[in-house]
Amino acid sequence: KISPSQFATFIDYPFNWYRTQVLKEVQFTHNTSSVIGTIVHYCAEMVATKQPVDMAAIEEYIDSWEVNETYDPNDVRAHWQEMAERLVNDYVLDREFLLLEEFAYAEVKDGYFIGGKLDAGEGTKEDLLITDYKTYSSKTKPKAIPAYYRYQLLTLAALWTRKGYNVTRIRLVYVNRHIEGDISEKTGKQLKSYPSEVTVLTETLVPADMEFINSLLELCVDSCEATIKHPELTHVIWHDMRLQVTQ
Repeated sequence: KISPSQFATFIDYPFNWYRTQVLKEVQFTHNTSSVIGTIVHYCAEMVATKQPVDMAAIEEYIDSWEVNETYDPNDVRAHWQEMAERLVNDYVLDREFLLLEEFAYAEVKDGYFIGGKLDAGEGTKEDLLITDYKTYSSKTKPKAIPAYYRYQLLTLAALWTRKGYNVTRIRLVYVNRHIEGDISEKTGKQLKSYPSEVTVLTETLVPADMEFINSLLELCVDSCEATIKHPELTHVIWHDMRLQVTQ
């Protein structure tokens, strides 16, 4: 299975993709940002489907993760609710969704599949806009869909095209973490704060976009197949000399 959320790693760092997705070596589990992101996604889904948000379940989820140098449950508690409210009030409540949190599989070729979940689909089956929610923590407001997320959205577009939808646009809906202004060392005054807000970035797809992502998906399959047929070349195929030792 090829995961849309991980496919950018195949493009940018093929050795990491192979080691985590195929060899199943140690993978990322969680940090403060990922836990906040999951909770915000959950709240958006519950509101969009007119279901109650289970606050007790959220608390249980926060406590289920081990505290470490990258995960602070108190930081999660300090930020998730404002971010979820911003996303819900400024985006979700104004929308009519065709698809919500839909999981799908579709074959690329030779028994290899794309499999992943769609945050939201808007429009119609003949004119589908794929929407993905992302959280971030920065004073700089994003102005374009970053390449990493664009690859993810294009992979989702390839998946839903295979399911019979005409995907015409991709959209990233950002919601940022509140950043309180520091105290200036020179003046002693508080610097500008950055409240949570929603930023919507949309891109229209052209045929070349789908040709591009489909060619990379086929390359991924061919690379996996070449590894099976020629294990002695694994380190060459995946650009990692460490893999020569493991064979």
